[in-house]
Amino acid sequence: MNCIKKTLQNNEASIARADRSKAIVIIKTEDINRKVNKFIKDNNIKHTNKDPTEKYQAIVQHTLKNNNLIIEKQQYKYLMNVKPTTPKLNIYIKTHKEDKPIRPVINNTQAPAYKIAKYINKKVQHLLSLPNNYNTKNSYGIAEELNKIRINENSRTVTLDIKDLYVNLPLNGIMHATKYWLGKNNNGKDVIKQLLNMIDTVIQQNYFQYKDTFYQPVKVKQWGHHYQVQ
Repeated sequence: MNCIKKTLQNNEASIARADRSKAIVIIKTEDINRKVNKFIKDNNIKHTNKDPTEKYQAIVQHTLKNNNLIIEKQQYKYLMNVKPTTPKLNIYIKTHKEDKPIRPVINNTQAPAYKIAKYINKKVQHLLSLPNNYNTKNSYGIAEELNKIRINENSRTVTLDIKDLYVNLPLNGIMHATKYWLGKNNNGKDVIKQLLNMIDTVIQQNYFQYKDTFYQPVKVKQWGHHYQVQ
């Protein structure tokens, strides 16, 4: 292993995982840095002056204490990351695509809001009853639906891929749609308000560290100027 590390260093190369496979990619360090910088620039992600983890931990504590209709007091200790750390950016190389772009994967398991994010996900599924007319659980479901469709020579199949999906999610739309469906399912105003506040806490904590620099999408930084939970 030491010999491999030394060889990589001497050749200014790095090791990365390939996306959608178990292959290992050996790539020039300057190339992987260029790909990361392109992803950051294309998605309007800016660096922050310091690690915001401590600030976000305080926000999580405040959120847990002030949303008693959603979180019972005895659950507090289970929803706090006692020793939170900054989410790290991991790089996967899309070897199956032209120019071999990166797939950024951020490990949030030790982030301040990770546990309440998982909790909210289950809570929202319980409080919402969505029609899901255009969703499917897996490829078997798609196959069953397609099998019911009559296809002729004029039919076309189209697949769409959203570039960098998660950093381009419409935050305002998500919040307004969630509020609408929570009301549609006869949830009380106070429950809706508290749940939206918790979702807002999670959304704000979309940040990561790459090497020694901390980053956050500008969309998240400006979030409070566009939407205020009431």
